[in-house]
Amino acid sequence: MSVDFSGDELVVDGEEESTFCSKHTGRPLRRIKIGLIAQTLQAHRSLLLKMRRAEHDGISSADDKGNVTGMWKIINSSFCCQGEEHSPEYYHEILMEEQEELQIDCLLIDDLILRPYFYEEEFDCDDLSVKSRIMVTPDQDARLRMMMKDDGYFSVVRRGINEDPREMRFSNTILWSRHGNKFKYELILVDRSYDERDRPLARLFQPQMSRMQSAVAAQAEMVEAMLETMVTRKYLTEGDVAEMRKKAAERVWDRRREFFEVRDIDDFMNPQPRLTWD
Repeated sequence: MSVDFSGDELVVDGEEESTFCSKHTGRPLRRIKIGLIAQTLQAHRSLLLKMRRAEHDGISSADDKGNVTGMWKIINSSFCCQGEEHSPEYYHEILMEEQEELQIDCLLIDDLILRPYFYEEEFDCDDLSVKSRIMVTPDQDARLRMMMKDDGYFSVVRRGINEDPREMRFSNTILWSRHGNKFKYELILVDRSYDERDRPLARLFQPQMSRMQSAVAAQAEMVEAMLETMVTRKYLTEGDVAEMRKKAAERVWDRRREFFEVRDIDDFMNPQPRLTWD
């Protein structure tokens, strides 16, 4: 395997290779530490520029025949300067980890099968979060909304990435949009273990914000239920009020859901740049 950090004034100063287990798939991946010596200031600056580009674009490795053998990401890098003032040498140490191309076949949430057209996942320590966008039919939409209302944890399998089920929940913010008789959703799923960690920022504006959202949604439904009853019966009783409160409690989730409707999820998440003048 070769990794191209080519340069006339670069010297390879050692290479160490080890393996680690992928958090995403469970497959073994490689970790490489490379030592390089830049023999001039120009070579040192050129190498820093290459590493900066590689941190953004990634690095590919190839065998002797030029076949790509892996994709890599720079995890850490450092350097020090040694030698005389007029002829210093720059010793670089670069730590890289092999990367995977994650291809999701489908998301299995309990018994609901969803096929994302956009998918990404990441780990915070050992806690997984998933972001995906899906287009669903009315039947799938009804099932999905019932699961969201449940506000609990579900068994989630990422088919094509890892067959092991994880206990996850839906994020509180779920963007959606209408498209004819179908619906787009941006689903964010979070590991149960993430909720069990002590996260001070997660408690910011809580529980006030969640309670305020629920109260506003409940009041809106209360007004709607009151108007319906007044039109139908022409008067109000205590029983009517109790029934209105019951309906408001049952419908509060649907009203909160409307707060997250957008014209089109893809346009909302990838806005076009606009020119502005002050």
